Amino acid sequence: MSGKSKSKQQATPVTSSASPAAIVLGTLFLALCVVMSFMLVVEHFGANLPGCGEGSPCEQAANSVWGKVPVVNWPVSFLGLAYFLAALVTWLVARGALPTHLRNVARLGALGSLFFCVILVFEHMLCGYCLAAHLGNFAFWFTVELTGARTRRPTPAVATAGSLFVLASLIMGVSDWRQRESIRQQGEVDLDASIKAMIDRSQQTGGEAVVKPPTKPAPATQPAPAPEVAEAQPQTLPPPAEPEPAEEAVAEPVEREGLPPFTGRYRRGPEAAPIRIVMYTGYQCPDCNRVEPQVRRLLQRDDVSVSIKHFPFCSDCNPHIRRTTQPNGCWAARAAEAAGILWGNEGFWKMHDWLFDHRGAFTKLEQLKEAFHDPDYNVGAFRRLVVSDRTLELVRQDCNEAKEYGLYFSPMIFINGVELRGWHVHNALIRAVDELSKTNPPPSTADHDHPPLAVEKYVSDWREQDVLTLPADKYARSLGAAEPVVDIVVWGGFEEPNTAQADIAARAFVAGREDARYTFRHYPFNSDCNSNISDQRHPNACTMSFAAEAAEHLGGMEVYWKMHAWLMEHHDSFSEEALRAAATEMGLDADKLLETMATADVQAAIADDIEMAKTLPRLRLGMPKGLHSIPGVFVNNKHVPRWTLPGEDVLGRILKEAAGQAP
Repeated sequence: MSGKSKSKQQATPVTSSASPAAIVLGTLFLALCVVMSFMLVVEHFGANLPGCGEGSPCEQAANSVWGKVPVVNWPVSFLGLAYFLAALVTWLVARGALPTHLRNVARLGALGSLFFCVILVFEHMLCGYCLAAHLGNFAFWFTVELTGARTRRPTPAVATAGSLFVLASLIMGVSDWRQRESIRQQGEVDLDASIKAMIDRSQQTGGEAVVKPPTKPAPATQPAPAPEVAEAQPQTLPPPAEPEPAEEAVAEPVEREGLPPFTGRYRRGPEAAPIRIVMYTGYQCPDCNRVEPQVRRLLQRDDVSVSIKHFPFCSDCNPHIRRTTQPNGCWAARAAEAAGILWGNEGFWKMHDWLFDHRGAFTKLEQLKEAFHDPDYNVGAFRRLVVSDRTLELVRQDCNEAKEYGLYFSPMIFINGVELRGWHVHNALIRAVDELSKTNPPPSTADHDHPPLAVEKYVSDWREQDVLTLPADKYARSLGAAEPVVDIVVWGGFEEPNTAQADIAARAFVAGREDARYTFRHYPFNSDCNSNISDQRHPNACTMSFAAEAAEHLGGMEVYWKMHAWLMEHHDSFSEEALRAAATEMGLDADKLLETMATADVQAAIADDIEMAKTLPRLRLGMPKGLHSIPGVFVNNKHVPRWTLPGEDVLGRILKEAAGQAP
C-alpha cells in the first residue's frame, strides 16, 4: 500500500456510528431545543405561553433588534426551530455519525448560541425558553465533540439537513405571511376609513384659504450661538430625574379656552398648508422610525406642513405608561427641545433628524455635536438645558396632552386633525396625503384642526370595531333579556379592580331594562387555574371564581348572582372566613360550598371560559390572538378597546349609544 493511500486511510474515521449513549444524549438535547424553539414560534403566532405575556423577557427579546435576522426581517425563533429540527432528524438518520462539515455547522451553531446568551444577559432579557434552547444546543455540541464517530457517506445526512431546514422554514414563512396579510387587510380597511374622514373634514371646513401672520420666528440661516459657560461640564448623562409621586402624575387639563391650534412647537412647511401633519412620536420607537422616511419624502412637497409632539415610552418623563421600553427616550426628547430653545426651529429639526437617524441612542452629549456640524457647539451649555426642568416640563406637557387625546401607542398621526388609522400599512402616510391632495383642500392653519378628546375617541374606537362571533358559552351566566338590543359580555376576574368597575356598570345598566343582557365569563389572573398566565398575580382569583360557580351548582342562577355581586364588592378584602359568612347569609351550607368548589364540574366551567378566551381574534394591533388583559369587555359583539378614563363614564356612553340613546 502506498504512503498516500495509507495516509488517506488514517484520515478516514473507522467508526460509522456513535455509541448508543451518545445518540440518546444528542437526541435528548436537540429535542429540548426543538420544543423550546417551537414554543417561541407558537407564541409568535398568538399562543399564550407562561412567562411570555406583555412586558415579559420573551416579548422584549422577540421585539428587540436581536429578535429578527437583519435585512430579511426573519424571526430568530423561526431560524432556530428550522435549524434544530433539521439537526435532530439528521442526527438520528446518521446515528450520531456526522460528516465533518456538519460537525462544523454544529460548532457554528454553538457560537451563535453563545452570542445570543451574552445578548440576553447584558440586555436583561432572560427569556426562559430562549435560554433553555441555547443551553440544549451547547450540550448537543459538547456531545458531538465527545464522539469521534463520522460517516464516510455524507450525502444522505447533508440532504436530510438541507431538506428539513428548507421545508420547516417554508411552512413557518407561509404561516407568517398569512398572519401578516390578515393584519394588512384590516389596516387597509382602517386606512380607507381614515382617508374618507379626512376628505369629509376638509370639505366641511373648506372655503377661502386661511392665512395668518407667522406665529413662530422664521428659521435662522445659521444656528444662534449657545450661551457661554465658565467651565466645561461633564460629558456623560446624569442619572434620570426622579419620577413625580403617583398622586402628582395625573394628566393636567390642557387649556382649551378658544380651542388652541393643534400643532407642535416647531414646524416644517408653511403655517397655512392644505395638508397639516401632527405626530406623537418617540425617537426610540421602532414604528416611529419606520414612519419617519415617509415624513421626509412628504417634506419635498410644498402643500404639506409637519410638526411633532413627544410621547416616549419612558417613565422618567412620561407618567402615563406602565413600563419603560425606550430607556433613552426622555433624554432624546429633551435634547430635541433643548436644541429648539437654543437654536430655534432649524436647530430643533437638525436634532430631530439626527436622533431618528441614530434611533435616539447616545450616552454622551458630545455625540450630539454631529447634529449641528457647528465648531462652536458648547456641550456644557447644552447639557445644562437638557437636564433642566424646562425641557422636562415641555416633554411632559406633550405627554399630558396626548393623554387628553386618548393616546396609548406611538406613532399616533393626525392629518388635518383626523387620526390616521392603518398607519402601519405600507406607505400609508404617503397614500393618505396623495388621496387628500387630489381633493384640492384649501390652505389653512392649525386653528381648524381639533381632534376628538379621549372620551370621544374611546367611544369611536368601539363603534368602528368589527362585529365578532364570540365563542360559545356552555354555562351562560346571564342577567336580563333573552333577545337583547344591548348585549354586554365581560371576561374578567373577581379580584381585579377594573373588572369590578365594569361589572358594576353593566349590572346597573341592565337593571330595570327589558332590552339589555349582561353575561359574565371567568378569566382569573392566576396560573393555578389559568394556564395562559405565568404568575399568581391575583392570589384569590381562582378561589373566588370557584366560589361563584359552586354557588350556582348549589342554589341556581339566582344564588350565583348573589355570590357574584358579593365577590365583586369584596374583591379587595376576600378571605375564606368572609366567604363562609356570606354563604351562610345566602342560605348555603358553607362546608358544602367549599367541597363543591373543588369538584371537577366547577373547575371545568372556569376552564371552559379560559379556553374560549384563547379563541378570540386579535383584539389589538401588535398583540397575538386571544385575551391578554382583563376585563375583556364586548358590547353588541364589538370589543371595547379602552373605557377607563378619570372623570368620564366611557362605558356608560357606549351602552347608551348601543341602546340608541343620545350620549
